[in-house]
Order: sequence, then C-alpha cells, then structure tokens
Amino acid sequence: MDAKKREIRTIDCELSVREAEGGQTGESRTITGRAIVFNVESVVIDDWGERFREVILPECVTMEFLNTQDVKMNMLHDRHLTLARNNKAAANATLRMAVDEQGVTFEFEAPKCDIGDRCLEMVRRGDYSGCSFEFMPKDYEVERTKNADGTEDVIIRHKSFEWLGALTIGLDPAYVQTSVNAREIGTDKVAEPAPEPEPKPAEPTEEELKAKAEAEAKERERLAAQRKREIAKRKIDEERIKFEFYV
Repeated sequence: MDAKKREIRTIDCELSVREAEGGQTGESRTITGRAIVFNVESVVIDDWGERFREVILPECVTMEFLNTQDVKMNMLHDRHLTLARNNKAAANATLRMAVDEQGVTFEFEAPKCDIGDRCLEMVRRGDYSGCSFEFMPKDYEVERTKNADGTEDVIIRHKSFEWLGALTIGLDPAYVQTSVNAREIGTDKVAEPAPEPEPKPAEPTEEELKAKAEAEAKERERLAAQRKREIAKRKIDEERIKFEFYV
C-alpha cells in the first residue's frame, strides 16, 4: 500500500426508512448512519495488484481528528453530487459526525434539490446499499501469514489517517456491520430496534483453508491460460491482417 495514495473503502449498509415517534406532521429529510467501523476485518481488497484485508483501529479516527478535517458527504463518489459538509466543525456545518466505540456515525438533512430528492428516494427504495469513506493512510502495520501453497494472507491495521476527505452514499461493500437510514415523521408508530449484528462466523478449518487455496490456485491458472489464448489469438489476427494487406 502506498501511504501517499488516496484510498476509498465502501461499507455494507442496511438502508431503510424509519418512522419516528411523535405526533409531528410533514416529512423529515434526515439521513443517518455509520460510515466507518472499528476493529472489523474487511473483505479481501484488490488494490493495484495487492490483495489484502484491513482493519481500522479506534485510534485512527478521533473526534479531535474529525474537527480538523473538511469532510464532505457525497453520492456515488462524485464531488459534484455533494449532499452536506462539515468544514472543520464549522458552526454552520450541514454534516454532523460523532465517534463512539464502534466507529464513526453521521447525520445530515438531505438538501431540497434534485440531488437530495434522489438520495432520499434511493435510500427508501433500498437501491443504495453502501457507505464509503475516502482517506489517505498515514500510520499502519502489516501482518503477513504464509499459506501452504506459497501465497500470503495480508492484514493491514490502520492506526492513523493523513486526512479524511469524504463520506459517500454508495455501493459494493468492503466492510460490514453498519447501518444507514432515512427518518420519516408523520405517524405515531415507534421505530423498531435495529437487529442485533450477526455473530461472527467460526474460523475456517485447515481443510477449508486448503480447499480455498487450491480453488484460488486453479482460478489463477485458468485466468493465465485464458490470457495466453487471448495473446495467441491476437497474434494470429495480426498475421492474418498483414497477409491480407500484402496480398
């Protein structure tokens, strides 16, 4: 991993519309959620040829750190689709963030414009299922474990960020155990409590790890063979074109 490269990580989110208690009328445009989770191992990340898992440690993102950052809330990683902003905890900030033992939460009012309306609708429909954060790594440790087939399992544990530039409503999760929702006011129903997180699956057995390694090795061989066939076909096509040209 390049410590000076901008990174983007996406978290799996349970997107829903919650009904708040109370007799207020009208519609709330508040979207809340958790953008960063601590001490949770990501899925395998393939970044410029490097395959690894990573963990964000609690000391990586503190409230003091967030108050020094100009963090935007975007949609689909597009800075032209900005929904809110916390400019170093400015008094008029439209993006509110907090840190607890589980990670970083956020809250903002969807703006009354085409972008805000689109975000609210896609959250309610369940089409947006992820929440991303954009950062530059600063201090981290790398743990490498050698497998029987010669491959390596790599885990990167982030201890601090150089900067945190944006949170994003998005897709394709790299992390799990988070929640995002849009709150709606107008009924007397009380929001149901969030479901308990799924228990962490049991560690795979040695046989399962071996089978997985063998399957991954076969897949690499298949891709290599496919690549060779593509290169051979390209050479044949080039020779054919040359032949037709000179004839």
